[in-house]
Order: sequence, then C-alpha cells, then structure tokens
Amino acid sequence: MKKISIACLIVLCSIYSTGLAQAQFGGGGCRPVTYSDITPDRFECMKQGLQDYGINVPSGESGEISGNGITANFEWDGKSKLTITVTEKPFFAGCGTITDRIGQFAQDCE
Repeated sequence: MKKISIACLIVLCSIYSTGLAQAQFGGGGCRPVTYSDITPDRFECMKQGLQDYGINVPSGESGEISGNGITANFEWDGKSKLTITVTEKPFFAGCGTITDRIGQFAQDCE
C-alpha cells in the first residue's frame, strides 16, 4: 500500500510540474532559442530541412512554422542571427528535444 501511495504522489507531482511549466510558457511553449552564424544559404537550407521533416515554413525572414504538433515563431535578422520560439508542442515533447532537433538542422546545413 505504501508503494502505491508513493507512486501516486510521484505521478501527481509530475502532472503538476508539467502543468506549471506550460502555464509559465504560454500553454506548452518553450523559451526562445537564438542561433548565430546563420548565413543566407544556411537559413534556406534549414528551412528546406524543416519542410522535408513535415514542418510548414513560410517564405520570408520571419513568421510562424507548424507541423507534427509543434508551432513556433521564427525571426532571422537577414545576416546571422535566427531566433526560434516554440509556442505550442505536445506535452510529451520536451523543449530540449525540440531545440536539439532544430540545432541538428543547423549543423546539417554547415
């Protein structure tokens, strides 16, 4: 009985923590992440990589990208700085995992 109570407490804490994090970052979003050394060619390569992955990417230097349950805003300064802010994501997808995957697109385009 004691083990069941402890397990229930752990599950409740996990749910509460997830809900609190979502409330702090706009209902399931993440903190903005800025990438540097994003040249025009690299920026276009990253956009193509995201599209190949099933993410809808608008033309231009800023906008909203979406796909696979993820929505994010992006803004590129036209020279080297790209900022991406995930605004919505599935509850099971961690911000770190998403950020790592976007970073992989950047590395693949070097």
